[in-house]
Amino acid sequence: MLLHRPTMQQERRNKMDLQLVKTKMTIGPKKGQYQYTLKRVSYGNITSEAILDEIQSASTFSRADTDAIIHAFADVMIEGIADGRIVDLGVLGTIYPKITAKAVDSKEECTPETIKSKGILYRPDMELDSEAKKMKFRIIDVLPSDAAPGTGDDGDDTGGDDNGGGTTPGGSTGDDDGGFAG
Repeated sequence: MLLHRPTMQQERRNKMDLQLVKTKMTIGPKKGQYQYTLKRVSYGNITSEAILDEIQSASTFSRADTDAIIHAFADVMIEGIADGRIVDLGVLGTIYPKITAKAVDSKEECTPETIKSKGILYRPDMELDSEAKKMKFRIIDVLPSDAAPGTGDDGDDTGGDDNGGGTTPGGSTGDDDGGFAG
């Protein structure tokens, strides 16, 4: 199933696994000292195919209907964003376009060429955001950030901020799309 993990699913349900990682600091007043940080454990991505399967099994729509609905939904979002609109996604929240432009001295210099970056921002619905803030956590182990599981190596990491990355079971570190902002 889409939302269940293959083992210990009842124990883990509605809990995010965290891994305690020993990290050697390389900058700042604690340079050279070891500290501990938490990283989210990733169990992989939920694919769009899995989402389609789950929606189909929870509804009266066929797989083809479900796929067509998702694509039509995406087309409406893309059109709204391209028009510069805030797109209300109902229980999911809103998405909206974002630009960052270079400051210039005159109105005449203000052209689309002064745009430095453009993208899409997401703001979760208040209820979705509230549920994310209620998440419970479980710390599963201690492992140096760059050591292979079971090696006993003390490891040496760059220290600092996690930036939302996670670890996969077995201790390798990496980024993934899953998780909540917060």
